[in-house]
Amino acid sequence: YLSILQGLSRWIDLHLYVLNPCREYWFEIVDPRRLGYLKVTDGVGHHEVGNRLLASWGKQTRAHIDLLFDKTSDTLTDEKFAAAGTGTLLTSVQDAILDLVDPAPGSVQVDSADRSIEVHVCHSLTRELEVLQDQLLSVLAGPNPPRPSEILVLTPNLQEAAPLIDAVFGTVPRARQIPFAITGRPPSSQNAPARALLAILTVAKSRFQASAVFELLQQPIIGRRFDVDTTELDTIHRWIRQSGIRWGIDGGQRAGLTLPGVEHHTFADGLDRLFMGYALPARTIQPLNDRLPAGSPEGSEALALGSFQSFVERLAQLRAALVKPQTPADWRQLLLNVTESFLAPIDDEVDALREAEVAIRDLYVNMTQGGAESPVSADVSLAALRSEFDDATRGGVPTGSVTFSSMASLRSLPYRCICVIGLNDGAFPSTARPDEFDLMALAPRRGDRQRRLDERNLFLDIVLAARDKLYLSYTGRSVRDNSVLPPSVLVAELLDYVVNASAAVPVTPKTVKAARDRLIVEHPLQPFSATYFDPLVEPRRRSFNDEYRAALSERFRAPFQVPPPASVPGATQNFSPEEDEDIVTEAQGAFFRLPLAAAGPEFREVTLQQLERFFINPLNYLLKERLGIDFGKREEALQDDEPFVADWPSQQHLVQRVLPHLLASDADADGAGIATITTLARAGIEYPPGRLGDIELEHELQRMREFAERVRADSLEPCLPPISHKLEIVVEGEVWTLSGAFSDLRPKGLVRNRYDDVRPNEYLSGWLAHLFLNAVAAADGALAGVTPQTTWHSRDGHYTLAPCSDAIERLAELLSLYRKGLRRPLHFYPKSAWMYATTDRFSEAYKAWRTTPYRSFPGEDQRSPAYPLALRGVADPLDDEFIANATTVFGPLLDRISDPRIKT
Repeated sequence: YLSILQGLSRWIDLHLYVLNPCREYWFEIVDPRRLGYLKVTDGVGHHEVGNRLLASWGKQTRAHIDLLFDKTSDTLTDEKFAAAGTGTLLTSVQDAILDLVDPAPGSVQVDSADRSIEVHVCHSLTRELEVLQDQLLSVLAGPNPPRPSEILVLTPNLQEAAPLIDAVFGTVPRARQIPFAITGRPPSSQNAPARALLAILTVAKSRFQASAVFELLQQPIIGRRFDVDTTELDTIHRWIRQSGIRWGIDGGQRAGLTLPGVEHHTFADGLDRLFMGYALPARTIQPLNDRLPAGSPEGSEALALGSFQSFVERLAQLRAALVKPQTPADWRQLLLNVTESFLAPIDDEVDALREAEVAIRDLYVNMTQGGAESPVSADVSLAALRSEFDDATRGGVPTGSVTFSSMASLRSLPYRCICVIGLNDGAFPSTARPDEFDLMALAPRRGDRQRRLDERNLFLDIVLAARDKLYLSYTGRSVRDNSVLPPSVLVAELLDYVVNASAAVPVTPKTVKAARDRLIVEHPLQPFSATYFDPLVEPRRRSFNDEYRAALSERFRAPFQVPPPASVPGATQNFSPEEDEDIVTEAQGAFFRLPLAAAGPEFREVTLQQLERFFINPLNYLLKERLGIDFGKREEALQDDEPFVADWPSQQHLVQRVLPHLLASDADADGAGIATITTLARAGIEYPPGRLGDIELEHELQRMREFAERVRADSLEPCLPPISHKLEIVVEGEVWTLSGAFSDLRPKGLVRNRYDDVRPNEYLSGWLAHLFLNAVAAADGALAGVTPQTTWHSRDGHYTLAPCSDAIERLAELLSLYRKGLRRPLHFYPKSAWMYATTDRFSEAYKAWRTTPYRSFPGEDQRSPAYPLALRGVADPLDDEFIANATTVFGPLLDRISDPRIKT
């Protein structure tokens, strides 16, 4: 760079404007640690510390200026230095650097209202932004406020902070809105066509994971090209899961990775199954070409299936083109073809696409000017394209509002208020090591940019650029246990420097602590802490959030107030919280503080299915039926790896396909039947191919045959005609109606089955049906000749329930619990209650309920989202009520059950 300047200076006059932080000769200063080393080695010479901050942080600037003077002999300098001289703590630090001096301990007198340097300690980056918003509102409402355009907010990781900035500053009510803009983000993250192009090239070079391919279609600019809208995206997502697509275009791609070239779980296999599902009749169960149809596309869904296939085919063609190196001209044409065949821009995306195409052409020019006429690999071209999109010269720019930017953007530009957030330990300066091929790091020369020195120098530039206020914040408390976390070493150095200069004389531990407390502001974990609305709290901890103020006023029945935006310093408030330490816990109080109103008459007409759903999860039933809170079902995430063992959902899919055939006929009667069932099982996608999958599948089929044989042997009697019945039961003075129906009743009673190991829910389901059967048998002569007993077959055995003469009384007890559970959370959890009822040990129930880090699977408390919500504020969910309910529900069942698996 300097050689170029020297060459140009022979022909034209060059004027360089260089920012120099110090007007004294400071090129021989060293930091205190270096000076101590020089003294020991007798090499002090003319070295001194001068100013500690400048000696420690200004090494990069010092080297640049010194090298500039060394290489340019014929120079005329016109120096202009000006001290701030306003007497604030910030300007005292800046003037000390300017004059190359270290303030004597206690020499800086700080006014009580001086807020020129502040360090805010929070529990997370989100909390830092919430606090920053309140502090900016305070600054804008104060005397001589800066304009929004005179406020700069910097952060070491803008990509991570940008979504949180939008969430905090972009969603506040109009009264608290602050105009802001985020600038300096990499263009590839802002330019939709560039982002899509890079993603397409990355996926085309990858293993073609199902989730990555689907994420491409989720980008609107790609989805429009293939006519895929939101509804069709949901359909394609379902098809990918149902057809078993995991990764790979086909078996050939897998073979190219030195893996078995099987087609199972590839896009080729999945698309074949989907097209079979479209061509063959619905619910086809016979395999074709060793495959079963999937997805059952029909009607207009054929268009979505065609779009999906076209998209995958184009990706496969692109992958084939990326395998071999190509010349720069070929790469330019290939990239332009990708934008044409994959992208459909609209509105602003048209201009963004034009910028991306310019970057592609610039890449071609750079490659040819660099002499790269020979073929270049896809890895090199993709890295170069990414660098072209994210050209460092396209950094942040000043805006007319509060500007959020990265640390290096807008370097040295003066702002009245500069805020730096996210100054955590290790975040800045960064701990990243240089690349092993970085010659500048291996053999540094004077003036070379080194990350460690450059980031320290950058922080010095930030301190010097702030005119009125320097606001720093970091995550200094753990959000999990409130433990102390250290700040960036640069923040710690600045604090030590400022505290030493501003502590009252004589400097003692007490005065040092007072000086630190004046600079550091600790914030609560939550933004709705009553501390923010205390009339005695200092302005640095005040909140402008009127919603939290209203909620706290309602919570404490006291008139909380927020500071008026126009007059923050003189605001009056008239509430002083007495329990601030517990405010977070109290604000997260009981979800059900009082019981709900009694259920209306419509709830007194209950079906057997409703009663079963209630006792399987009483809390979820309460939230859904009385409050309309429906958690729904979580959408299954796409899997990117083929299974090596069948998981529980896969086993259930196999059962749904095969078990009806085993129950309908004796597949063991002849070898043909066994072969047919085995072929049907292998045609699915539930079990992995290969010897391991075959062994596992055969083992499961054998268990299913044994299960089917037991069920068939117990179901030889034909079923009676379907019956339905209603029972009127008096519950606490009210008449309740319980209705149900049986289509599988036999003379020997109910015979039911479920292919899985028996669980508490199966005992509950069988017990409720058994009670209803016995109650109907006692009330209606139509069941004469029917033995009122129930047999339930499971994969691991069976249980039998003996006739029950007091079924009406037992149903009345259960309906009474149902009635209570419609008003408040019923402390009944099937698995934990079953453990208590069968062992009579509370410790066993607690182990089944509680999730701990030492268990490989969650406890019952985490198996339903209804539990933590409905039980919020409940001190002990497993209390005396739980014991009473477990005994009421399962006690009578255990008196009438015959099951060798139960040991009471």
